[in-house]
Amino acid sequence: MRFLIITDPRTHSEIDVTFELYRLLPEDPRFELYHLHPARLGDAFALPVVPVPNPLSFPEFLALDEAPVVTARLADFDLAMQRTDKPYPDGFIDWLVRHEDQVQFVTRPSGIRDCSDRVFTRSIADRFMPPGLVTRDVAEAAAFLEVQGRVVAKRNQSYGGKGVVRLSRAVGGWVIEPPEGEDLAFGRLEPLLEHLFAADPDPYEFVRYLESVSAGDKRVLVVEGEIYGGYLRTAPEGRWISNLMAGGYLHPVTVTPAEQAMIEATWRPYHDRGLDLLGYDFLVDETGEPTLSEINSANAGGYGLLERTTGRPCYPRLLDWIAGRKGP
Repeated sequence: MRFLIITDPRTHSEIDVTFELYRLLPEDPRFELYHLHPARLGDAFALPVVPVPNPLSFPEFLALDEAPVVTARLADFDLAMQRTDKPYPDGFIDWLVRHEDQVQFVTRPSGIRDCSDRVFTRSIADRFMPPGLVTRDVAEAAAFLEVQGRVVAKRNQSYGGKGVVRLSRAVGGWVIEPPEGEDLAFGRLEPLLEHLFAADPDPYEFVRYLESVSAGDKRVLVVEGEIYGGYLRTAPEGRWISNLMAGGYLHPVTVTPAEQAMIEATWRPYHDRGLDLLGYDFLVDETGEPTLSEINSANAGGYGLLERTTGRPCYPRLLDWIAGRKGP
C-alpha cells in the first residue's frame, strides 16, 4: 500500500505522533511510505515525494526534505494523510480539498476545512463545555469578560498549548497572562482585546477559567467512535498550562462513564465529515465533575504517550485501522 504523508518534519518532536508514524509505517510490510513537504504542493501530476527509509532515526526524519525525490501523481497513492500543524500555509487545505477525489485521505481535507475550528466544536458540544463564545467582536468579548472576571482566550489555529492566554481582572484594570513571560497590564478591556485581536485574524474562543485546572487535563483518544484510552497531563509548579510541550507531566487514568457519554454524543458529526482520529480534552469543573475543553480533529496526537502511561500497545490497533481505510 503506497502511503503519502504531508508535513514539515521540523515542526514535530521526537515524541510526536507524526514521527512515530514515519518510524512505524515503513516497518509494517503493508505500507510503502512517502513524504511530501506542504511547500512542495503544486502539480498533482508531478509531486516531488521522498521515499521514507526503514529504519528511520529522528535526525533522518528532520532531514527528509534534503533527501532525493521521485516524481509521483497524487493518484499513484492508495492513502494520503496530512499531518501539517497549524497555522496552515496559505492555500494548503484548499489545495487538498480540490484534489481529495484523487486519493483516499485518512482524514478528509474538506472535513478539516469545515470542522476543525472552535465554532464547530461549540456547535455540537456546547452543552458539555464551560461557558464560552467564539468571536472577534470587541464589545461582545468585553461583555463576557466583565461577567466572568477571568477567562482563557484561545486562538483558532493553534495546538499544544500555543496561542492560549489567560485574561484576568486586576487592580486598576485587566491583565493578559501568557503561559510564560511577563504579564501585560491594561486599564480598560477594549485596548486589551484590540491588542489580542491584532495578533491573529481569526476569531478567538473565550472560555470561563476553571480554578480547578490544577487537577489536570485529560486527553482521551477516539478512533471512529472507539475509545483507545486516556492519560492525564498536569502542569509544572507555578504554571497553569498542562500540555507536555509546555512542560506538563503524564499520569495514567481511566475514562469515566460521564466522559464516555460525552464522546458518544459528539463523535458522529466528525465521522460523517471524514474525521475519525479525535483527541478529546477534559477538565474538571468546580464541583469535581468532568467538563469538555476541546475536541481535536485535524491532527490529534498522543498514541505513543498512551502506550507509555498504560503499558499496553496502541499503535498496532491504529495501524490496522489505517490499513482498513483503503477501499477495494
